[in-house]
This record gives sequence, structure tokens and C-alpha cells, in this order.
Amino acid sequence: MNPIRYEDLNPDYGPNFDADLDAVIAEVERAVRDSVDGEGEGRAVRFAHAKAYGLLEGELEILDVGDDPRYAQGIFATPGRHRALIRYSNGLGHLGPDAKLGAACGMAIKIFGIEGPSMSDEPDAGTMDYNLINYPVFFANTARDYITVAWLFNELPDGLTDRTQRAAWLHAFLTRDGALPPEEWLWDELFAISGLFTVPMPNLLHAAYWSMGAVRHGEYVAKVRMLPTTQHPGGIPSTVDPTASPEAVRDALIADSGTAHTFDLQVQLCVNLEAMPVENTSIPWPERLSPFVTVARLTLPAQDVSAPENPLRADALSFTPWRAPAEHQPLGQIQTVRRRVYEHSSILRHKINGQPRREPTAPGEI
Repeated sequence: MNPIRYEDLNPDYGPNFDADLDAVIAEVERAVRDSVDGEGEGRAVRFAHAKAYGLLEGELEILDVGDDPRYAQGIFATPGRHRALIRYSNGLGHLGPDAKLGAACGMAIKIFGIEGPSMSDEPDAGTMDYNLINYPVFFANTARDYITVAWLFNELPDGLTDRTQRAAWLHAFLTRDGALPPEEWLWDELFAISGLFTVPMPNLLHAAYWSMGAVRHGEYVAKVRMLPTTQHPGGIPSTVDPTASPEAVRDALIADSGTAHTFDLQVQLCVNLEAMPVENTSIPWPERLSPFVTVARLTLPAQDVSAPENPLRADALSFTPWRAPAEHQPLGQIQTVRRRVYEHSSILRHKINGQPRREPTAPGEI
């Protein structure tokens, strides 16, 4: 099959999109303000991915993909090496013991030395970000549905222990507050979020991470995956017991980062918009239709991330999937929501914390 071209997409988010997006931003900003007191540390934290597990330095090598021009697109058109920073985090907008936070974890990657303007609010940044998570699909596809998800994230981890409260949230999520007829209930989204709750806590350097949403890959439409490739002769568990200690995930990261690790950055091209939809991020794209192809390799050398200030350095950074050249623009309604949400959340968080919001030009500037 021939890949779907970016120019063939024709997004239309409807007349209520702007109002719904404003409501999402209001909810996110409320959560950021409330986190100063709510999280018990006297500072604002991220609306999502609040708890940093560690910040690592690495190098991304863009590979020669041979004679296939479909993969040699955008920054991947020219082989080369770029310095990188990697922030590992928990997916919730809360701090606290790992056992209470769930197993959704993020791998945010900042790549340095990127030429050309960025689509972020810092067009001359010279950097590119990937915001990846250890699950292939997402559970909200519209601005309206993200409002319900935002409420859920604010209530977790303690707010849904009551059975009646859980049932109320489930009904609101599945039926869009009763507005949808049964044939339009959000089953794909429900299955996606239910599956995420069953994922075991990952050993961060041994997990795969996905973009979940689609992105532009030059002329084409794609998703991105970061796949661990390091082989350890003694064998290291791919999961962590979050009850072993309040900081079990960071403990494992500290222990494991003393060894070098490699990841393959892979691209999966969209070849069928029905089987591989852009606007429904809750459906996995079948690899039998289009396999993931490696276009770059990330190397994390052995390093010591045990210093207490290491997670604080991670928190000083801002990551957004829209910090990218136009050739790698995020695609779809929920990705457009993320653009405004990440920007507003970052600006407000840095302002509350009295922290300069300035994109570094090299890893050592943080």
C-alpha cells in the first residue's frame, strides 16, 4: 500500500472546538494553581507527568535509511548526530508514592541542534521534543472528551475510590455527559483507558514508548515508537514492584543508568485512514499493514542520576510535541488540544514558581 500523504488530510473539528478548548485550558490552569497547596511542596507542578523520575543525557544518531525516500523525511533526511536530554516521569499530575500513581510513564526527549523554525511559541529554539508514553493508544480524541479526562486526572489517585463516584465518572466519560446516543458511546476510548490501568509499572530503561497520536513525517502521516534494544546478559526485570519503596521507580532508574542503554527510534507510516485513523487515537495501528521502521538510534551512556537535584533539573525543562519543525507537526484534534494545553500549563507553572522559562541550546544550560 502507498502511504497516506499529509496533504490528503482535511481536518474539521466543528463549531464548538474553540469553546471546548477554552474550557480544557481553564481546567488545566485551575489544576496547576491548586497543585501549589494540593501536592504539599509549595510549588506548582505539571498538569500531567508531574513526578520526574530522572533526567538523562544522550545522543540521537539519525541513520541512513537507504534508498527508501518515504522514511528519509524532515530531520531524518540527513544522517547525523544530535545531543539529547531525556526526562522520565509518571503520567499523572500528582506527586507521592509510586504505588499510588499508576503505571503510565512518560519518556520526553529533547533533541538539540535542529535547524529551521519551530512550531512552538519559541520559534527559534533550535530544539525538537518528543512526548512519548509507555502505551500505544490514548483515551481522548476531542477537546470535549479531554475535559472529562482532565477531571479524572485531577481526582486520581484518591478521588475515585467510592463506587458511586466511579460509576458517575464512567457514565460521564462513556456517554459524553449523556449527550451521545448508545451507538456513539466512546467504547474505543474506554477500552484504551481501561487497558492502561492494567499495565505493570515499567523499569523505565527497558520499556517501549509511543507517540500515541499521529504526526507528520515530511510528506506522509506517521506514528513514532522508541524501542529499547540493549541486551543485558544477566537479565534485568522489565517491571518494577511499586510497593518496594515509595521511590521504587527512581531507585531502579538510578541503579540501571550506571549501564549504557540504546533505543531505536522508529516510524510507522499510515497506509489506510480507516484501519489507521488519525482522529481516533484509541485504536492501535496494525503493524501487519505497516511495520515500524528504524530511522534513528538513541544512546544513553552510563551516568549517575542519583543527585537530589537531578529531578529538579528535569522539572525546569518544558516539553511539547509542538516544539518541532513543520515537517513533523502533530496531527489530529487531540494533538491540537495538546498544543494549547502544554503551552499554557508550562507558562503558568514557570510563572508561579518564579522560574525562567527559557529553552536551552545545550544540555548543560539547565
